[in-house]
Amino acid sequence: MKLAYFSGCKIPFYMKDYDLSFKAVMLQLGVELVELPFNCCGYPARKDSFEISILSSIKNLAIAQQQGLDMITPCKCCFGQFKHAQFWYQTTPGLKARVDEWLASENLTWEGQTQVKHLLSFLTHDIGLARIQKQIRKKLSPKKVVVQYGYHALRPFSITGFDNPFAPKIFEQLLSLTGVEIVNWSKSTECCGSPISTDNRELSLKILQNKFNTAKKAGADYICTACTPCQMQYEIATSDAPVDDQNLTTLLFTQILGAAMGVPGKKLSETGELPWDLF
Repeated sequence: MKLAYFSGCKIPFYMKDYDLSFKAVMLQLGVELVELPFNCCGYPARKDSFEISILSSIKNLAIAQQQGLDMITPCKCCFGQFKHAQFWYQTTPGLKARVDEWLASENLTWEGQTQVKHLLSFLTHDIGLARIQKQIRKKLSPKKVVVQYGYHALRPFSITGFDNPFAPKIFEQLLSLTGVEIVNWSKSTECCGSPISTDNRELSLKILQNKFNTAKKAGADYICTACTPCQMQYEIATSDAPVDDQNLTTLLFTQILGAAMGVPGKKLSETGELPWDLF
């Protein structure tokens, strides 16, 4: 299986471990990733120019279509932006005409053929839980873990089609294959505060603090993410931000899955070390 890999803007610069571990897991599953000359997904431009945000997304889809490839991304923000762009492009004739004109100026077209997949939904629906189970080489210790879904992929379901936005389960199903204990957490589907961090940092940090507090109260040892902005937001607590992380470590799902698959630490992290005691 071959897919175009859309890393997004943040992963290559701020989250290289996510890039490494994602690629390692895909390789272990026999998925070939192709890196193309993509631009930004368009999400950062949405509040300033809706049209430019849609153009940015559709241009990437057109580039993937040129190569006859569907796209996969480990970033829920990018995934959500692509799904919204597809919806508005296909349901707004005037917008579609303007985007098509801009694409034509770069000798591009998009016929709606490109499918966009997020890591979690791809693993669940395209690879399948049974196949992943066969790849597990060593069960991790049953530490208590809560999952942070990232709302960009969940809502609205009529556009993203990711999972039940009120009671999603694919993240927990995948993570449970590794041997960790999944803890029920009332805040798993709620925003981490990242989208408002620039405009209202105080509120953003209050949301983050509440996430740490409630995760600890639920009995968690770790918080697991599969969303670029969420992971970056939680990592704020290790910087100079006035946030108490309640001694909780935030883990990347791809590192946990890769470790359970027997992938060496040097292929999951730049340092070769993994930030947990799950073995």
